[in-house]
Amino acid sequence: MAAPSADGEAQLKRQADEVRALKSSIGATKAEVDEAIAKLLELKSALEPLQKAAHAAKSSAEAEAAEAAKKANIAKAEADKVAAREKKKAAAAAKSAAKAAGADAPPADGAADGAGKGGGKGGKDRGDGASKLTGGKPTGGKPPVAAPDATSPPAPAVPPTAAAAAIGNSNREFVVRHSASCAPVLSFAAAKLGGLSAHFVAHAEPGVVCLIPTSHGGGRLCGDVRIARYFAALAHPARAVAGPPPPALPPARGTDALAPPPELVALALARARADEWLERADAELRTAGAAGLAELDRALAMRTYLAGPEPSLADAAVFAALSANGEWARAKGAAGDKGAEYAHVSRWHAHVSALPAFSALELSFLGGKAKGGSFEIDLPGAERGKVVMRFAPEPSGFLHIGHAKAALLSDHFATQFDGTLILRYDDTNPSKEKGEYEAAILADVCRLGLRPNRITHTSDYFEQLIGAQRAMIERGDAYVDPSPAEVQQKGRFARQPSFYRDAPVAESLRLFDAMLAGTEEGRQCCVRAKMDYASENGTLRDPTTFRCNMTPHHSTGERYKAYPTYDFACPWVDAHEGVTHALRDRQYKDRDAQYHRMAELLRVRRVELWSFSRMNFKMCLLSKRKLQWFVDEGRVTGWDDERMPTIQGLLRRGLSVEGLRHFILLQGASLNGNLMDWDKIWAENRKLIDARAKRFTALTAHNLVHLELERADGADAPPLCAEARSLPAHKKAPELGMKLKWYSSSLLLDQTDAALIADGEEVTLMDWGNAIVTQITRDTAAGSVTRLRARLHLAGDVKATKKKLTWLCADGPQMPMPNVRVELVDIDHLICKDSLEEDDALSADAPFLNKCTKETHAALAEPGVRTLQRGETLQVERRGYYIVDRPYTRPADPMRLIFVPDGKNMYGYRKPQL
Repeated sequence: MAAPSADGEAQLKRQADEVRALKSSIGATKAEVDEAIAKLLELKSALEPLQKAAHAAKSSAEAEAAEAAKKANIAKAEADKVAAREKKKAAAAAKSAAKAAGADAPPADGAADGAGKGGGKGGKDRGDGASKLTGGKPTGGKPPVAAPDATSPPAPAVPPTAAAAAIGNSNREFVVRHSASCAPVLSFAAAKLGGLSAHFVAHAEPGVVCLIPTSHGGGRLCGDVRIARYFAALAHPARAVAGPPPPALPPARGTDALAPPPELVALALARARADEWLERADAELRTAGAAGLAELDRALAMRTYLAGPEPSLADAAVFAALSANGEWARAKGAAGDKGAEYAHVSRWHAHVSALPAFSALELSFLGGKAKGGSFEIDLPGAERGKVVMRFAPEPSGFLHIGHAKAALLSDHFATQFDGTLILRYDDTNPSKEKGEYEAAILADVCRLGLRPNRITHTSDYFEQLIGAQRAMIERGDAYVDPSPAEVQQKGRFARQPSFYRDAPVAESLRLFDAMLAGTEEGRQCCVRAKMDYASENGTLRDPTTFRCNMTPHHSTGERYKAYPTYDFACPWVDAHEGVTHALRDRQYKDRDAQYHRMAELLRVRRVELWSFSRMNFKMCLLSKRKLQWFVDEGRVTGWDDERMPTIQGLLRRGLSVEGLRHFILLQGASLNGNLMDWDKIWAENRKLIDARAKRFTALTAHNLVHLELERADGADAPPLCAEARSLPAHKKAPELGMKLKWYSSSLLLDQTDAALIADGEEVTLMDWGNAIVTQITRDTAAGSVTRLRARLHLAGDVKATKKKLTWLCADGPQMPMPNVRVELVDIDHLICKDSLEEDDALSADAPFLNKCTKETHAALAEPGVRTLQRGETLQVERRGYYIVDRPYTRPADPMRLIFVPDGKNMYGYRKPQL
């Protein structure tokens, strides 16, 4: 019987993949699955007889082949044993002969390489906008790697470490193929929102098809919506399409114990709303007129996003539909993003357009152009799917806000062009670098939401860089200079050539070997590239490319004694890792010419350089040396102190990653290096955190005033005992869930509020209603109010009152859940001068040091704050935004809340506005 054809086998496999994909698809119907299974069974029945016959024939042939292979292996093993015995005898004979001649046996391969590396003459700032930091590679030597030919193709990538695999793995990449007429809008948005590694390619096959990697079960999935739902479920298994569920709350008194928890109700509503807009986006909104957009405007009136507290597929679907809507184009053209016709749609559209996932979607599939200051960032020569960016910090400290710009811009370009991002530790100076810094950098990269495709080290290529340096010397493009550093500096300043510039190649090679061995003679030398010693550009005056350093390297130990400089290693590693575009700080613009000239001497391909302006803020230090002084002097608790401009410090203070990214992209391609005010970045941050900040009440604990609500008949009677009512945690964001608010006849007011109330005045108790003050008891000696009495007047007009008061229930036997002790922390700048000059020395009595950088205020907060977790943002009513630095653990330990500036107020404690 004939063997089954290859086409038949392939058809069977495709059908099996289709069944598997349909079973795992959220949107597949039972009828579709049953039909696919029936077709699969039919194909199996047709191929089964052919497969059995082919298997029998194959088994017979395989048995014969296995027997022959077994005999061959036995013969080879015997031959290997004989060869090993002969080799051992020859080695013993050679050793005996050498001993008889009075000579030592030659060293083993690699023993003369030395065992340690050093870093050398200073470590100047490099021009890539990333001063360098570290991760956690084990110590120990590396096997030598043969240096490649200078014109060879890029070396294969070093396998990622375990930490790298946790961030991104190209072996797990999804491939989404789509036809020219069927853009994968939703699946693209879902992949970007969920941070999934997916490659989108145009294909002749009709529709949208996702090739699922073997790490996720393999197979194919068809249809943009199905693929999008699959991606959403992978990224957020607990919430699929909508936002995260709010934390669980105990049921309020009087509620049905069997009723579903409020957080599940909110999640179900968000999912239903997402489904609704997914269906309506393509069916209605693409062609909707004024009435349809007006309805969308009403739906967005109280929401930041269409479904849930985070952007979802619903937002992506509506965003894509509006790109083809004529009425929306007309309204935008007439009034711009601040148009009055559809104000809420305009506000929503401007916000989501600034998110990286939506900007990439617009540029990729919606025919959009980068807008305004936000995204009008041109990357010369960029091709979709071929862009490779790198972020290359030195592991010599913690990342600060200056590094964040280089990191986030690199990630933005990699995302925008569907490219690759490499995190590379530039570990070429062991005098300044530590393994702990590598770990800190990796943690900060994760905090920033970056997902590098690869993690590498410059030290991975030390052997190859040594070979590249040797080749330059042999070609006469570099020489070894044993002159003292002072002599070299004077020669550069005078634009005079070094005495050793034209030394014989053999002599330079001898000295280079002495450097690698770390001999006394070699330690006096450095290698310099032959460029232009008389150039107007000082960076071209024969720059140093290799120097000695006897300090053990945190990763390679004592294997090396000489190390490449950043200026030498960076062009070579960029080219061999496939980098297409490298970002560099504009203040090092003069070094761009050196970078390209070095690449020419190394004979590697040219990498495009893209300059950006460093973020310089008033009253902010970015020098690692100066920041270290504050740590060493105990003026801050560490590099993650909320007063530090490090990534950890700023995130701890409440700056969101989205706010930081949005602010950076708003600057676009601007090369303006002026000092910026902090209020701009905090204002952008406020726009993003407001939608997810739950609202709570907290009062200054000192000198609180008791307010007794009088018992009255009718609906205005206050509760005799405390009772809890379920209220929205954020009135304009119902998807954040509910909170419990306690009510009783005994309340607490802030002393500042109470002092401004007049006898008989009607005031508004927020989240309750109006009350008329009937009695005020004052301490005239202290000038304060001690007690108030009032009568509820819930029928009163809350808009007519001048004073809106925040309040808490007084603790006591009537309160089953007491108020929570909190510390409200205000933070100030470390220095009180806009910018430090070169001669501004740091000392305990320096006039520019801020004498008071932190103030802590004891307060009481409503019981509901105990559900908040560390890093969660909230709004304290009438005071401002705070971030939880220390969550609730027990009554004796107060929570710690740090004030988050909002662009207008830098501090939380100001006179309350009544």
